[in-house]
Amino acid sequence: MPTWHTGGVCALVLSSLLGGACGDGTDPATGSFGTANGATQTDGSGTSIGSGMSTSAQSGEASGAATSDGTTGTSGGMAGSSGTGTGAGASSSSGATTGAGGGPSFGQSNFGSVTEMFDYVNMERQGYAPHDRYRGFPFQGEYHPMTTWPLVLEWDDAAAELAQAEADAVAGGAAPSGQPTFANPGVEPIYVSGVNTDTYMVSGVERPGLFETETCTLCNSNPFMRMAVFYHDPGGAGPVLTRIGIGAADMGNGNTWWVFRFAP
Repeated sequence: MPTWHTGGVCALVLSSLLGGACGDGTDPATGSFGTANGATQTDGSGTSIGSGMSTSAQSGEASGAATSDGTTGTSGGMAGSSGTGTGAGASSSSGATTGAGGGPSFGQSNFGSVTEMFDYVNMERQGYAPHDRYRGFPFQGEYHPMTTWPLVLEWDDAAAELAQAEADAVAGGAAPSGQPTFANPGVEPIYVSGVNTDTYMVSGVERPGLFETETCTLCNSNPFMRMAVFYHDPGGAGPVLTRIGIGAADMGNGNTWWVFRFAP
């Protein structure tokens, strides 16, 4: 089960822009992060992995979660589907360690293979079974109670090939595909593309020594990662995606670029 986090901190400059509204921090779905501009990020060696952006995001996860927080208890029926709890262990026969193409590579990652990241994603999705689902781009979509995607995703070799190609391209200096999310103070953006399509993809960087910290980009402490992956489900607004392929590429200086490619 994942550790519940309070969702982050409102920076003073965001407070002045948003009237000082913050979430109450009682649920991982709460906390206000605001509609600030994203900042350009680097991988520690000067390689740009982010881009400035202005979003029309809502004032924060709390604003989108007004009904979610109030209905989390009533959506407990979803927890029943987590009866597939051992499904994440299916990665042992998924072939995930093979990856695709030239194969995944890792910096000083918390994971030794894409199989381990695959298991981690499914563990988090099962852990958030009682939570409302989220559709749309993080902070621009909405919460809802409909579960159409399985909590435990199956491995997909074709998706893994596409994910690995994307990871290799970014590690080689290409800009990540998709739109960057707003970066919380101290947390870098993830990149999201193909929302509500069968080409849905999420990617981001893992910095050495930061996994399972409050500044981890790909952990449950990041509300954008929760919305985009851990309890993402279009709920009928898009195709039902039941499979995932994962790619990883060593970016140098201990950094690893991860790509999550979803498939029907």
